[in-house]
Amino acid sequence: MKRNITQNNLSDFYRKEVKSIGKQHLGEILERKRFEKQSDLSKHSIFLSHSHLDKTIVMKMGLLFEKINTELYVDWMDKTLPESTNIETAAQIKTKISECNNFLFLATYHGLRSKWCNWELGIADSLKANQLAILPIESKSGNWKGNEYLQLYPEMVLETDNLEELSINQIGIRKPNGQTISFSEWIGN
Repeated sequence: MKRNITQNNLSDFYRKEVKSIGKQHLGEILERKRFEKQSDLSKHSIFLSHSHLDKTIVMKMGLLFEKINTELYVDWMDKTLPESTNIETAAQIKTKISECNNFLFLATYHGLRSKWCNWELGIADSLKANQLAILPIESKSGNWKGNEYLQLYPEMVLETDNLEELSINQIGIRKPNGQTISFSEWIGN
């Protein structure tokens, strides 16, 4: 059965990772990502479109994708972007969307209401039709309600609730017609 990621699953995963490798080491992993040169994107990088109000969820997703050896591009970790958003920010974001192999929209309450996220989704729709997917994150109450237009896009789904043991083989991309392809196929591995 294919399922969405929940905030509760992410919190449990994060807690167990902290317990396993320690909060300091976990912080070092996240900080190292922040200082890696984000302008040299690998062939299999994914642009993660998200609301900055979901920074905690993004950090947890970063750990999850690190676990499956997949590079995420996160704009606030890119030191080449201007500190204050402006026209240069928009131009660089558009370039990063184009440079990344795939585009993943973190569909949360805040992401759905973000002007930037909706703009980024529009850019990706025109540039990355087959490499675009949404990642619905269910609220702590277990609900997820997206906008109708999101039904046009494939969504990332899991075959397990156990994020600690998650492997790349347990992730799929379910297309609007119901067909599911493997995550590896979607990223071009």
